[in-house]
Amino acid sequence: MTGRSELEAVAASRDSWDTAEGWARQGDAKQVGALGRLLAEQYEAAAKAVRGLDSRLGHLMRVLALTPGRPFVEQLLVLHRESRERPEGMRPRLLASLIAEGQPLRDAAYVLSDEATRSGDELRVCLYHELLLRGENADELHRLAGTAFIVPEWHRLAWLPDRLAGMEYGGEFPGRSYRGAVGVGYPGMASRQWVDAAARRAAARYPVHESTPAHLVEAIGGPPSVGGWGGYEARVFTSRERIDPVDLPGVLAGLPMDCVAGLDELSRFEAGPCPLDEVWQTLFATASAGGMYTSGVHGAYGRLSAWRSIAGLVGAKRDAGAAEVERLAAASTWFRFEAGTEWFHNEINDYGIAAVAPGGRRIAVLAATDTD
Repeated sequence: MTGRSELEAVAASRDSWDTAEGWARQGDAKQVGALGRLLAEQYEAAAKAVRGLDSRLGHLMRVLALTPGRPFVEQLLVLHRESRERPEGMRPRLLASLIAEGQPLRDAAYVLSDEATRSGDELRVCLYHELLLRGENADELHRLAGTAFIVPEWHRLAWLPDRLAGMEYGGEFPGRSYRGAVGVGYPGMASRQWVDAAARRAAARYPVHESTPAHLVEAIGGPPSVGGWGGYEARVFTSRERIDPVDLPGVLAGLPMDCVAGLDELSRFEAGPCPLDEVWQTLFATASAGGMYTSGVHGAYGRLSAWRSIAGLVGAKRDAGAAEVERLAAASTWFRFEAGTEWFHNEINDYGIAAVAPGGRRIAVLAATDTD
């Protein structure tokens, strides 16, 4: 049996594959197994070292991004450009969010400028939307950036408007330091009413049938999906007759959905009208900040996910632009709901959102729970 030092020499050799195959042909399973165990040990040690480097490098990038001043931005961009491998702490979405949080406008806008064109489209486009979300003016950003900055037409974020819609104001962002962070809050229900047994029985006169295209499940459920929440349910229903808004909470309680399965007349079900900006803020926080054990997709892609979810909830066509989605969203009636069911758990963050189209016959629902 080959000793450990000899096995280490074989493992380090360019001929290790040939050696292992030779042992196998000779029927020496123990030698092949011993070499495999040695390589597994080395792999585990190397992976541990890489995780440590990932953490330290991510911290260093965080320090550069959050320390105000052009020299720190310049050094961050140099490091970003020269790093072929991008560990978690160096990914463009996160770096853009950190720069937008930590840098004065002029120094953040430097990343968009002619001098920083080698930073890459992903970092620059994400930063552009991070700054828009924080209330910066698009014209001013382009003025500071100069002629070099455009959002490429092929980029996913090119669909987003370069002006904030009315519903987008008031979005929350995490507060981060070199070694810590304060997360965002999720808006509670603006108004709520207990949906009693009588209201649920009255709503039973509205038979509904499901009409959920697969692509709408993906769009509507985007925020909890990309945010790493514990679970979600996205469904669309159609009623044969117009649903009176007074009866809507009772209809929601009786929908054939997993999130309200098992409700009886004594179970808690609360619902109420919800302003559109509260809907957007909830969806944006879900996607951008993530769940209890995740960090989400940050501001730029959180914005896109929230818009796509609203587009699905209001039934916008696949090729609809942001202006059309906003128009449909403003024309829809929005509700929030909560339920005392096993699906919701009612432990961390749970919510239900319903959009009722003009005419009162189409209902789209997103239910999400941060408990798995």
